[in-house]
Amino acid sequence: MESHILYGYQKRCPDLYWDETAGHYRCRLAEDPAKGERMRALLGIGHGCCAPLNGWRGDVRRRD
Repeated sequence: MESHILYGYQKRCPDLYWDETAGHYRCRLAEDPAKGERMRALLGIGHGCCAPLNGWRGDVRRRD
């Protein structure tokens, strides 16, 4: 939702990027020092992404 507010509807958030070294996607909104903590809370980062019921976690890969 935060991405839609900032950029309007897009297929993928412009602030989502693939980190080759880490092997997963990262979010520039959450990494922004000025608003990172607020964005992490709004996006729910750290809450549920490791839940065992999320089957997609076994198939994290770069999707272009």
